[in-house]
Amino acid sequence: MTKLNLGQQMIMAHHGRISTSDPKAMNVYLGTLRGKVAYERFPGAAAHLAVIEREGEGGLERMKIPVALRVGAILETYCGGGGKLGSFGVEARWVRTETDWQLVSAKRQKFHGRRGEGGGKFTPTPEQIEFRNNQLAREVYADVARRFGERDD
Repeated sequence: MTKLNLGQQMIMAHHGRISTSDPKAMNVYLGTLRGKVAYERFPGAAAHLAVIEREGEGGLERMKIPVALRVGAILETYCGGGGKLGSFGVEARWVRTETDWQLVSAKRQKFHGRRGEGGGKFTPTPEQIEFRNNQLAREVYADVARRFGERDD
């Protein structure tokens, strides 16, 4: 994580880790990272929340991971805004808690060739991968059993 200035340290200390249920605190914190880039060109909380919804929660939904097993997943989001000198943005790292995603670290970044794009890299925990693999095996067995008339009790 980049070195935090005093204002950023105070925000993080005041809010603890900033969670997705507090977009105002996220906006304030991400705003302190923006440097001299015009604010409307800089990604706010909404851009990161959209990526979390699409690739974090969406990834867990697609993997059919139950809520009890969702804790510990990691998502890295990158959201950029276009400018005359290139695309600037924030790379942030989020960890899934029992209730929502919490911001662990964030750094200001110059993106090369990713103008105005918001994306993410989702990393499930070993338990989530194991559950997914077991689930797939059970689904395949159920399909075979149905096809050949066996009872799937």
